[in-house]
Amino acid sequence: MKKTLLAIALASSLTSFGAVAADKAPEPDFSISGNFSLFSDYRFRGMSQTDTAPALQGGFDMAHKSGVYLGTWSSNVSGWANTGGNGQEIDIYGGYKFGLGPVGLDVGYLAYIYPDNTPSPSQGTREFYMGASYGPVAYKISRTTGNWFGFCSGSSGSIYHDLSLSGSLSEKLSYSVHVGSQDVKCSLEDYDFTDYKVGLSYDLGNSFSLGVAYVTTSGLKEEAKDNFTQSGTKLYEGGAVVSITKTF
Repeated sequence: MKKTLLAIALASSLTSFGAVAADKAPEPDFSISGNFSLFSDYRFRGMSQTDTAPALQGGFDMAHKSGVYLGTWSSNVSGWANTGGNGQEIDIYGGYKFGLGPVGLDVGYLAYIYPDNTPSPSQGTREFYMGASYGPVAYKISRTTGNWFGFCSGSSGSIYHDLSLSGSLSEKLSYSVHVGSQDVKCSLEDYDFTDYKVGLSYDLGNSFSLGVAYVTTSGLKEEAKDNFTQSGTKLYEGGAVVSITKTF
């Protein structure tokens, strides 16, 4: 009896030791993650980039334990978004994430690239961004360098404010609420607008999730609306977006 108890105690202590040792396993220097999604409509800051048609999207991220990260992401787009190009958008970005007490901070640089775009390669835009998060609330500010998606010259310094709230409603169901404000530095027409998004995401298991959201905009002046209209489709009008995403 004592011998059995001793063996059990010894096994228990060894198991506990192994658990502690496992907890102290060194964190890998680099981690790589990815995602693939199918969306019923690709909305960027409230504006449809696919003439309200479906979009296949995907990306990869590489992060260092120090907080430095690099990533790329791509989606098909319409001729409105990539004039005369190959119907593709490719984003390349990098930055640094770190914490300051309970606040998470993020600074980085993002390049929007539209391959074979004509007549103006300047339709591609570059942005510096800074973000902060505290609990369920996150704020991000982005500032362009160069023209704002080729809309007008002299639009360098255009600012976008992004405020969001997200959280869980249950073990599998989560929500997100977003409001953004785009200030375009342009002397020709006033392209400023505000966009909104309310969404739900359901965990389907095996790293799949189903999303549904309502996206819309407001504040765009009448004289600028033609620039956000393609073949009679008003790209700024509100609409529902359904998506399925696989992460790995």
